[in-house]
Amino acid sequence: MDEMNFDLLLTLGYALPVALLVWIWLSSKVGIRVKLLVTLCLPLLYGAHWFGLQNLRGWPAYQSLPDQFQLLAADVVEPDPALSDAGKINLWVRLTESGEPRAYSLPYTRKLHKMLFDTKQRMQAGQTQVGRLYDSSSNRGTDIGNNQKLEFQNATRAILPEK
Repeated sequence: MDEMNFDLLLTLGYALPVALLVWIWLSSKVGIRVKLLVTLCLPLLYGAHWFGLQNLRGWPAYQSLPDQFQLLAADVVEPDPALSDAGKINLWVRLTESGEPRAYSLPYTRKLHKMLFDTKQRMQAGQTQVGRLYDSSSNRGTDIGNNQKLEFQNATRAILPEK
């Protein structure tokens, strides 16, 4: 779906409930309790709609990372005690099963920051990096919470057929 059609559907998604609300208020057949209930539910609909759109517009997903993915980029926001900011690490990854890029946000840790620094250096040297999740009991990777560890490795290069 192109951007113009999406914007049209988004506009209709906001305009149609308001039109329905106006119609209900102008209708003499509907009781005042129903009118008030619909009026009070409209902000809830808009709030749910807004939260649902966040996953569509490139903001970090609230799901856990996939078991395996290609790292496209990483952005580290270090903690700032003066602002009570715990910091975070944003990853932009390509899902291996669909090929679609997706943003994820992880809590900041110094070990993960160091690992990403080394990983980004390998990426700058031209090596594709693949992230893999392991169980927290594994000896591999760096702890990222939720009983998971994360490790980055060089991707194996596919051998192209001869011409």
